[in-house]
Amino acid sequence: MRIYANLLGNWTDITNATVFSGNPTLKYFQEVLLTPITKDSKISKLFEYDYINVEYNEHQYRIHPTQIQIVDCD
Repeated sequence: MRIYANLLGNWTDITNATVFSGNPTLKYFQEVLLTPITKDSKISKLFEYDYINVEYNEHQYRIHPTQIQIVDCD
C-alpha cells in the first residue's frame, strides 16, 4: 500500500512520512483512519476529519482528506 497526498499542488508519496504528532503514516492509516466509522459503515474514519496533519521533509501540512490517494499494490 502506498499513500499519496496533494501537497501544494504536487502529488507526493507520504507512505514513509508522519501524521498526527509523529505517528508513522502507513501504520496510522491501516490501524485508525481506514477503519469504518461504525461497525456496519462503509465509510472510513478518514472522512470524520476536516483535515489531516502531515509532516513531510520537516514541513507541516494540513490537508483535506479528499487530497489523499491510497494505492493498494497487491
